[in-house]
Amino acid sequence: MYVEKKEALKRWFLWNKQRVSITTDIRVFQTTGASYMVTTVHYVDALWRLKKLIIGFKHIMDHKRIEKVFRITVDNAIVNSAALRKFHTAFALVSEQSLVLDGDFLHMRCSAHIINLIVRDGMAEIDQNVATIRKAIVYVRSHTNRLRSFELKVDSGKITRGSLPLDIKTRWNSTYLMLTTALKFKVTFDKMEAEDKLYNDYFSELENGSTWVGPPHHMDWAAVEKLCRFLVIFYNSTLVVSASTYLNAHKCYGEIVTIATNLMALIDSYDSELKSKATEMFKKFDKYLDGLKNLNKMLMVATVFDPTKKLELAKMFFEELYGLEIVEYKEVYESLITVLRSLFKEYKNTV
Repeated sequence: MYVEKKEALKRWFLWNKQRVSITTDIRVFQTTGASYMVTTVHYVDALWRLKKLIIGFKHIMDHKRIEKVFRITVDNAIVNSAALRKFHTAFALVSEQSLVLDGDFLHMRCSAHIINLIVRDGMAEIDQNVATIRKAIVYVRSHTNRLRSFELKVDSGKITRGSLPLDIKTRWNSTYLMLTTALKFKVTFDKMEAEDKLYNDYFSELENGSTWVGPPHHMDWAAVEKLCRFLVIFYNSTLVVSASTYLNAHKCYGEIVTIATNLMALIDSYDSELKSKATEMFKKFDKYLDGLKNLNKMLMVATVFDPTKKLELAKMFFEELYGLEIVEYKEVYESLITVLRSLFKEYKNTV
């Protein structure tokens, strides 16, 4: 079956001459610890439907049958940048039309991965607060039956195993969902601390040779509540940029601008802690993107290609980031126009 599918893919690429975008990801199976690389190509068919095909699993399949590549999306690892430089040099020899604009915009940094890096950095400073609340949730999930009589006393609704999800370390979104759900039951946890002796004893048990300070206190909830004010910005954007069943390229730049402007607004906050954290997160955000002004222009082009927005939305984004009639505004706008004209000229010459 594998051989047949492989040959069918080769024939498909030969017949269609389709320009594709490539994404790769490393997946680790927890049961065996083995790592696999999956290579996927994305394209839009003749009916303007988003399609994707897996062309490699465990190792990158020979790409000699693919003659045209638009862009490659990978994470921010330095090794990926080095590998893409070699790919660019080698693939440029395939034909004069193998790369768009000589591959100047071939490397696309994964927006979802960048968001994940920023969030992980932001959560590291208050990891203890998150861990305390996580431990309280673990207790509730393991004592569901005993808590049934206690649940009738609380004001914020029944608290059950199913109502309190746990996070998964490899998926930061799950941490956000765990914390926002726990915040809804804050009154319940406070009452448990006041009325449930077993709950308090649970935090007195030795773990790795030491005991916890105690159940979640006001400082823990306050820290997590502030964290969620940051995380919701990234959470909503992640839902957009990580979508795989519908076109989303034209939305990615808008989500990046949304994150940037929200962080910029929080930098002016009267809350010193929020201001400090927003400042640090914005610096990292700009760093991971290689600078907002140096962002891959193809994300801006995709925004312009949205027929309901065209150039107006891009100009609005530039104004939000830099201000109207500012040097940076004019520079970014002119660079976008230059790329659009170059793309039109290149595609016109290939028709």
